[in-house]
Amino acid sequence: MAEPRPMTPSDVTRAHARALANEHARDTRFPRLFSPVSLGARLSKNRVMRVATTSNLAEQGRVGERMLAFYRTVAEGGAGVLVSEAMRLHPLEGVVPHALPLFDPGVVPGLRRISDAIHEQGALFIVQLNQGGRQHLVRRVGTLVAPSDIACPRSGGVPHALSTREVGEMVEYFVTAAVNARDAEADGVEIHGAQGHLIGQFVSPFSNTRDDRYGGSLENRLRFALEIIEGARRRLGESAIIGYRMGVEEFTAGGVTIELACEAASVLSRSGLINYISLSQGNFNTIETHLPDRHWPQVTYRDIQRQIKQAVGDLVVVQSTRIQMPEQAEDILASGDGDMVGLCRALIVDPEWPRKARTGREHEIRRCIACNQCWDWITGPEPVGCATNPMAGREHQFGRLKPAAQRRRVAVIGGGPAGLEAARIAAERGHQVTLFEKSSRLGGKMAHAPGLPHGAELRHLLDFLIPAVKRLPVTVEFGASPDADTLIARGFEAFVVATGAEPTVPELEGDQSVPVVAVAGPDDLHAIDREGRVLVVMDEDGYFWGSAAAEAALQLAGRRGQTLHVVTRFFELFRELPMVSRIAALRALDLGGAVLHTSMAVAGSRHGAAVLRHYLTGRELVLEEAAGIVWVGRQRALGAPLYEGLRARGFETTTWIAGDAFSPRRLPHALTEAHHAARQI
Repeated sequence: MAEPRPMTPSDVTRAHARALANEHARDTRFPRLFSPVSLGARLSKNRVMRVATTSNLAEQGRVGERMLAFYRTVAEGGAGVLVSEAMRLHPLEGVVPHALPLFDPGVVPGLRRISDAIHEQGALFIVQLNQGGRQHLVRRVGTLVAPSDIACPRSGGVPHALSTREVGEMVEYFVTAAVNARDAEADGVEIHGAQGHLIGQFVSPFSNTRDDRYGGSLENRLRFALEIIEGARRRLGESAIIGYRMGVEEFTAGGVTIELACEAASVLSRSGLINYISLSQGNFNTIETHLPDRHWPQVTYRDIQRQIKQAVGDLVVVQSTRIQMPEQAEDILASGDGDMVGLCRALIVDPEWPRKARTGREHEIRRCIACNQCWDWITGPEPVGCATNPMAGREHQFGRLKPAAQRRRVAVIGGGPAGLEAARIAAERGHQVTLFEKSSRLGGKMAHAPGLPHGAELRHLLDFLIPAVKRLPVTVEFGASPDADTLIARGFEAFVVATGAEPTVPELEGDQSVPVVAVAGPDDLHAIDREGRVLVVMDEDGYFWGSAAAEAALQLAGRRGQTLHVVTRFFELFRELPMVSRIAALRALDLGGAVLHTSMAVAGSRHGAAVLRHYLTGRELVLEEAAGIVWVGRQRALGAPLYEGLRARGFETTTWIAGDAFSPRRLPHALTEAHHAARQI
């Protein structure tokens, strides 16, 4: 069988050229962001790159409709370049067990469908090639290999140290995968040398203690990467894009520093074999730096990453990490700190980010709240999703939003995130919507978020939903908590009950001598004004509200000279919080001097002391002179009476309930249920 021809510049589709012309015919506030950029022989219509993230949407090792719809949606949103999720290169490699096995030519036809869908939108498609090496989140997944037999700092798994022969074989696996990507009509490949994966392990002195031609000097430690790049270039030809994903800083003693990264980038640039460098950071030892959450500033590593651009001159450099808004992207590009911007979480929460920015609708962008729920799911491993975008990963399931077959009068009861999402979707489908909110403001518990430590960005969800509802024909009635008879008397035909839940506390043992406060927001903490040496947080949430309340209580205790004790009956604190965010929260508590108690619960109070009891053994711990107990996470759903009342009055098929009104759970559940309900009306 004849080998497929190398990719050529003529492979840039006519659709691409037409889209490029249309893009530049429009005025935009972000001229640099929406100017074309050359990647070798290929031309990107703009400077937005969707950087790689796992989707876990493969179906039995093949591209199915779910994965195709996911990539098509991002391409339709207007990004100029889409980099695929990392592909499996070796039959025994399992860092991403649901990734496509690109060592298998059987993957090519399905991957070609993704290429076609992306090219139809005038965008370029680049396939990322990666091998995890020693890095895994759990101890026994796949086969651990590495340059040296040093344990993975996260899982503790000890890898097999690759022999010189095995390194050569691994190079061939990368090159074979690159050829399969070419056969799938991708525009090129990206070699993943960042985040402490196998190539990065060879580059880093932290993980490479070899004494052969692949260890020692930087030249030797880069040899593995360069052999892969050379092999890929030889097989793909000069017209293919070859990019390199580079780790600029491992934040680890003995690891890659920005100085070392600049030197390595210069070597790669001088080789003349690559068309761009895409920047990232961290490894599994410092995994929270890879996906910084709300504890970190936006555009987190701009100052570090600009040094790579200075080191490589004209080579295209892709800046990334927490670039949320087009104003930030434009400033990076206009200043020369980078040539493209890499977006990941920003395009999961809003795939239309580029199109909205280009057409003057940047105020409509749904911004990432940096909760890292997406990362938590894909490392689960579960399909990719988003806490605030119910469509993410479900594009094929939901499909495009369709106008309602029959326009109805719809009542949405409750103005929290679930109610706002239901009202938004119902109104977009053409229904006449009235939103009832019993308080004087919209947002529910999320409205309290800006008052929490590092909570300002959580407001982004409401900054999207509330203006969206205001732009639509939605009537909002404040101070309203209508019952079933009132709603029916007013002529409503369909209902979404999203009344949320209220915080409660259990009945506790003892003499009730220590005040207990159920927390709904940061202001509730100030109800504890009693003197004492300790302040106690009992966390039954294990998620965001638990960690946020603990950090808020830490600040309060610090101002009052008290010691904070954080208690959970679970085996670990904040167990439902994504790991990368849990690390930041636990670090803040430790630095603040908080005392953490796992497998324990507050049993009650006695003579001004809080009494803790071990969940497994019954052992008691008495905390004398307790100022108060903050109880987080115990809630009572409020929706059942209204929901059942409407159904009992003949509206069984046109009444829905969403979110905490049904059962107190997480934000993603609330938004997804509300979104789904509004699509059914």
